[in-house]
Amino acid sequence: MGVAVDPSEKQSPLPRFMILIYEREAPESASAAPPTVLEAHLHLPRQIAETGAQIIAGNAMGPPNNAVSIRDNVPIGGSLAGTDQTLAGYFLVEASDLDHAVWIGRMIPVIDGWVEVRPVLTS
Repeated sequence: MGVAVDPSEKQSPLPRFMILIYEREAPESASAAPPTVLEAHLHLPRQIAETGAQIIAGNAMGPPNNAVSIRDNVPIGGSLAGTDQTLAGYFLVEASDLDHAVWIGRMIPVIDGWVEVRPVLTS
């Protein structure tokens, strides 16, 4: 499940925020998510645009057992993140401020998890 973005669009002066989606157990594929969650994700771009914000990018993530972690420059099969949660997807959004981004984060449907909103650092 990805979000198409037109690269020819000029970058907005709005700050960017990463919205990380965590699930206790991520589906094996985006299409394996419950239909209500899939349907809700289809409406997100319009709903977010109606708030004056914009999705820059977004994707569902593959399962953690397909990950390769690198620690001390050594590749290790699987995720080294905590076992009670997994990164299931993300959105990069432009919003007016952190409160606006948190409001958007509250719109993100999850199965059995939560979202985390972080400002993106710029130079």
